[in-house]
Order: sequence, then structure tokens, then C-alpha cells
Amino acid sequence: MTIQELACRIRLPQEAYEAAWQVDISDEDYAAERKIFYEDIKAFLEGWKEKENKYTWALAFYLRISAEVYDRYVEEKIPDDVFDQTFYDITIWCRECVRKHGVYGLEELWWLGQSVKMNLFRLGRLQFEPVERKEPLEGNGVRIEAGTKGLNVHIPEDGPLDYGQCLESFRRAEEFFAGREKEKPAFYMCDSWLLSPALKELLPENSNIIRFQNLFRIVKVHYAFPQAEQRIFGEVLEDKTRYPEHTSLQKKAKAYVLEGKDPGIGIGVIENIDKYI
Repeated sequence: MTIQELACRIRLPQEAYEAAWQVDISDEDYAAERKIFYEDIKAFLEGWKEKENKYTWALAFYLRISAEVYDRYVEEKIPDDVFDQTFYDITIWCRECVRKHGVYGLEELWWLGQSVKMNLFRLGRLQFEPVERKEPLEGNGVRIEAGTKGLNVHIPEDGPLDYGQCLESFRRAEEFFAGREKEKPAFYMCDSWLLSPALKELLPENSNIIRFQNLFRIVKVHYAFPQAEQRIFGEVLEDKTRYPEHTSLQKKAKAYVLEGKDPGIGIGVIENIDKYI
């Protein structure tokens, strides 16, 4: 697959493609960077931080290395729509880079690398990542033993969290990973602000977010980062009074954080998805 074909399939804006095309990465430099990327992603990221025009360079590099992955999809007989949906993440994060930095490029390089390394797949509305528990997870009547294999669930920032589309993603995941991993996942786990129990104070019971949350048993809530503020308002501000109030959720969330509260990040588990799909 050519870079131009990839850009077309993931609906990359023409301006972004043209910006990446202007970046000169010689074959020799590309081969060296590619080797570091696959062998030591931390070293790759440290080197990237020092590059001039680093965001657009990253876009050019990731388009090139992602186009190579298509051959592996073909070899494994993975449907084209899974490839297109998975690598559409490049377009999502490119648009975020424009919003934050004013240039077409990428900065979520570790995250996007999971798709390149085929550790992450988007199946409809949701993304799934095979995992094996390194230690037990317990809480709220749930216990997952160390060594148990399952799937982490990730939610791309790509429009409404339609409940029906989410259920269809779980259906697809059951089939896809039963074939790829040779067994069905023993659990699904999601670590997200969308699973914060506090959202039930801010949203109606029939909202898509609450319906999605209710699929999971919330094992714990942590406060490592004000993720809800970042996702709801687009950025975390020290002066909370500056948060916008364009939606009902923004209005309620703003009032909530102005009271000094943090919704937190919920960790939820689904042990039996069959009862939902």
C-alpha cells in the first residue's frame, strides 16, 4: 500500500497529507528510525522529542510505517475495514495536534505505535487490546486471577458513544479475538473517566455514557489525572472558571469541579459479555 492510498483510506485531510509529503526522510534515516521504533520505543520517543518540526515529522514517519502494516493484515486475512478503522486513529490524533499546536502532525506516538505493532484493533466504535493480568484484580465482587487473558477496551474520540454501536463492537471482538487468540477473552476491562460513578450525578440514566458504564462492574476509582476535565473541556485549566459551557454536560461538570470535586477515573470489568450481546 502506498502512503497516498493509506491517507485516502483513513480520510486524512489533504492539507495534512501535503504537509507530511514535504518532510524529507531518506531511506537510510527511515530504516534506522524504524529499527529503533520496533526495538526500543522509549529511545525512539526520546529521539523524536529532539527533532525539528517533530509533529509533522511524526506524521510522515507513521504514515510510512503504517502503510507497511497492511501486508501483515493481508497475510493474516484481517478484513480491510478493520485496517481502515484501526489506522483512522492517525487522522483523529492529527486533528488533535492541529487543535493543540496549530500544525498537522502527531504526538501520541506510543499510543499509535500499538496499532502499528498490531497490539490494538478498532472494531466499529471501540478499540480492543489483548492483555494478560500480571497481578490479581479484585473489587465489587469481581476477582480476576493473575495470568488471565482478556481485552482492554478503549474509546476513540470519534463522535457520540452510541450504545448499539458499542454492543456491536463487543460482538465483533468476541468473534475476531476468538479466531486471532484461539480463545474467547475471559474479561473486558476499561480504565476511563466514562466509568466514573460520579457521572451518574451529571447525566440522565438513559444517556449513552451511563448505559455504556452500566455494562461494567466498577472495581475501583482512581485520581491519577483529571481525565474528565481533559475530555469534557478539551484541556485541563488551572483556572476552572474559564471552562466553556456549550453543552449541558460541560455546564454540570464545570459546576462540579468548581466545588473542588474530581469525578475520577473508573476501572470497570465485564466478565460475561454474552448477557448483553
